[in-house]
Amino acid sequence: MADLISARLALAVSAAQAEKTVRSPLLYAWWALNLAVLLAVGYGIYRFVRKSRENRGSRG
Repeated sequence: MADLISARLALAVSAAQAEKTVRSPLLYAWWALNLAVLLAVGYGIYRFVRKSRENRGSRG
């Protein structure tokens, strides 16, 4: 019984020690592209809202 518990404990400890992940430069390029698209969409929404507020204010 003690051997079974110690075996499970050893397995849990070995599973808990994470190996270092090697990331590809393409992954960083993908993240940079996603960030650029997100910023472009955010800027587009900002300009759209600003322009619609200007047009709404000049009517009245």
